[in-house]
Amino acid sequence: MSASIPSTRRARPNMASARRAFTLTEMLVVIGIIALLIGILLPALSRVQERARKTQTENLLQEFAKACETFQQQFGFYPGIVPEAILAADPKITGAENAILHLCGGAVGQDDPNYGAAQYNGWTEITFNGGAGNTFAIKVNPAKVGEGPRIRGVQYKAFFSPKVDDLAAVPGQNMTSVGGAPFSADPYRIPDLVDAWGQPVIYMRQMRPQGSTLVAGALPSGSLSDCIFNFQSILGYVNSVELGELSQNQLTGSILRVTPAANQDATLAQIIRNVSYGTNNQPLQGAPRGAFVLISAGQDGIFFSRIDGPGNPSQPVTDIVNSATNPKGPYVVAEYDDIRVFGGG
Repeated sequence: MSASIPSTRRARPNMASARRAFTLTEMLVVIGIIALLIGILLPALSRVQERARKTQTENLLQEFAKACETFQQQFGFYPGIVPEAILAADPKITGAENAILHLCGGAVGQDDPNYGAAQYNGWTEITFNGGAGNTFAIKVNPAKVGEGPRIRGVQYKAFFSPKVDDLAAVPGQNMTSVGGAPFSADPYRIPDLVDAWGQPVIYMRQMRPQGSTLVAGALPSGSLSDCIFNFQSILGYVNSVELGELSQNQLTGSILRVTPAANQDATLAQIIRNVSYGTNNQPLQGAPRGAFVLISAGQDGIFFSRIDGPGNPSQPVTDIVNSATNPKGPYVVAEYDDIRVFGGG
């Protein structure tokens, strides 16, 4: 029996076990580099996203303004199915909703010859009390918004063709307590014009081409005197404590409401006035920049926030009317992140 010959081959090392593993220090360095890159890139990405939202909102407001101009060229007035003076006296809907119902349909006014027709049975009737027996009624069906308005007995195609997210009933209108039902004070659910941050857009049209004062009626009992613009049509938005997708408190955050009551008309006038007319601290005697204005609250979701513009969290600014607190006059408005578009100037 032959003896076995021992092998002279040397065992080859296991290549997998021969590979060098990362040390804990090296792994921590890699993780640190990744975290640093994320810290650098995320703010830059956020800025890009905000710029995109701003551009999207600016385009939306421009498109809506063009629709308003087209409407005016055809009918001789800017859109708003309820007469402005009556809406100012009884603002059951906002100025923006009033315009949308005229541009896109979804409502019929009492002055339409078919107002009592069977086709409007089941629509919600809203009666506005303009005082002194002056009333105006409309029938509303939000599901019909987009099918085109009926004006003076004639059916038209929609003047404004929104994208999917441009029109929506915005939660929180007139909400006076935090945590309430989002639509409790908005029973009609009429779509609003919505900016890229999910907040409603203000629309105001002039009541008359000239007047003794630029703005009036900031308080519910405010005067409807000979003013060009009336504050009442924006109350549904600026009276809210949880407005829109951002749930922002306008009552405590917006200079339109936190400034003393005596200054609220003048504050809005400062925002919409032509910078070339009137003294810095007398905006009510100035001239408007246009026959209508559209305003987005911008990134912060608050209409002219007291900590935006010249203000900050430690030193909020609520008064942009008096020269002592605002020597820049109407030019200070450009410092806010709010987006304004004027038309009919």
